[in-house]
Amino acid sequence: MKVYFFATAFSSIPKGLFVKGQSWKRVRFPILNAVIEHNGDLILLDTGMGTRIEQELKGPKYKASAWFNRSVMKTVFDAGRDPLIYQLQAKGLDPAAVKYGILSHLHFDHAGGMRDFPNAKYFVNKKEWEAATAADSHKHAYVREQYDVNPKLDIDLFLTVPGKSYLGFPASLDLFGDGSFILVDLPGHSNGLTGVFVNLPSGRRFLFPGDSVYFPENLEGPAPKSWLMQKLVHEKPLAFETLKTLHNLAKAEPDLEIVSFHDHSLPGKYELAPVYYE
Repeated sequence: MKVYFFATAFSSIPKGLFVKGQSWKRVRFPILNAVIEHNGDLILLDTGMGTRIEQELKGPKYKASAWFNRSVMKTVFDAGRDPLIYQLQAKGLDPAAVKYGILSHLHFDHAGGMRDFPNAKYFVNKKEWEAATAADSHKHAYVREQYDVNPKLDIDLFLTVPGKSYLGFPASLDLFGDGSFILVDLPGHSNGLTGVFVNLPSGRRFLFPGDSVYFPENLEGPAPKSWLMQKLVHEKPLAFETLKTLHNLAKAEPDLEIVSFHDHSLPGKYELAPVYYE
């Protein structure tokens, strides 16, 4: 197994917006996703910004998301270069080898590339799908044209299994039955946010916690997002309880590598593809 990191865009934000109590100086961060080579196939963990994102956000009901992406996050994105499907080709990986996609959640900067891989099978938490297809989903950073489309994408809706505890989480799902990908619930930022544990044959272990963590400082505190950011993204109080759980897990499992898909220390802490980790 190999773990690659790709940035499909870069944004900048006042750090204090993402981390309560921090400076309001802007910090640059990636719109990240991971690609895992597993048994000859490629597995996507989120899909980042896709080839259609600029057109999708032009819809009148997505004005708030477009404004946030452009004016608050100041996202820099080249539709002819940055989508994951183009980067895979450029780094020598075959887009046709993408067999699965695991979505932490369906906000537009995580689900944007799903339609670029129409032959993949996607795994989405059932609670997340219900939130992302609700009548008011456009008010909560969801863009239904990315995933609820015709022809339909192959989307498997799952729930974690109560009683199947994993590292303190009361429910989990061993996705392929071999212990390589373990899914757990990390609710709060969105209704069905999913954390993905990736366990490599080498013994190296990763946890990808979606947007339950933005920056390393959230995890270290633990420090929640600012009240303004919580309001902007409609985050529930449960998000801080999830963050505290992750903080305690990081202390209890110091060899567990927890990588947020908006971590401002990347590239650096980890390098982007073609570098890989195994």
